[in-house]
Amino acid sequence: MIRLFGGAAVAAMCASLSGCLIVDADVRDNSFDVGGGYPRVLGAEISVLDPAISITAPSNGCTEKVQFTPSIDHDEDDNSFAVGFRRNAQDRCKALVPEGKRLTWSYAELGIPAGAKVTVLNRVGR
Repeated sequence: MIRLFGGAAVAAMCASLSGCLIVDADVRDNSFDVGGGYPRVLGAEISVLDPAISITAPSNGCTEKVQFTPSIDHDEDDNSFAVGFRRNAQDRCKALVPEGKRLTWSYAELGIPAGAKVTVLNRVGR
């Protein structure tokens, strides 16, 4: 009887010390921007070893590369490229994906020569 009471007391104490996480599932920022700007991304990386640009986009579980359209501006004077990624379709899934979805485009896919200066135009942050 004492063991049962002790176990119940420990369980009650653990439950009272545990944290609480509340998620408002109706509010989702999947950065679908119909205003013409470049949506916020969670991360951006430019790789020069295997020339590519990666972004980490907010995701509700169904984000795919085909949902983004890259926009490229080229300054021929100094061989620099400014690349922005616009989302052209919403991710209507309901999964919680706080780390987002990593999407990668090679320089060849974007028409950027190896060795060029590249800048990503999307805002980066959470």
